[in-house]
Amino acid sequence: MKKLLFCFSILLILQSCWPGTGSDDDLNRSNFKPITQSRQDFEKSISIMGERPVINSGKIYVKEDLIYLNELGEGFHIIDNTDPINPNPVAFIKIPLATDLAIRNNILYVHHAVDLVAFTYSLDSNSLNIVHRERNVFPALRSPEGLEPSFYNVPENEIVIGYQQLN
Repeated sequence: MKKLLFCFSILLILQSCWPGTGSDDDLNRSNFKPITQSRQDFEKSISIMGERPVINSGKIYVKEDLIYLNELGEGFHIIDNTDPINPNPVAFIKIPLATDLAIRNNILYVHHAVDLVAFTYSLDSNSLNIVHRERNVFPALRSPEGLEPSFYNVPENEIVIGYQQLN
């Protein structure tokens, strides 16, 4: 009898851990809605701007006399470090959702949301040239609740660039 009572108690405890104990309404609801951008507009969102103050810095990359300073989720500050005592801010490369950069030879590789973008930058003309874009290399941005964009039925030609909390 004690053995049967013990087994029943264990089952009762484990039952609370089983998935699917919530109602279907709870499983189909989210406190967030995705903010999307068309793929076409998303790919045009990389641009070069004038210098601007650093607000939320991330990683720092050095290539020869240039410093690339990540502004978390927004892009990269370009700083001319020819004179290390007086570094000179030159420009800002706006790359929404940029989180990382790698440099090989004269090609810069940037994580741009779901894409990997390769481009060159010229200090002389203060211009950039996109060499290649590899689409959908990285996973799409998940909601703060951990839900994939497919949960929200985001169309394939749309890129999730953020989430807005619902009231």
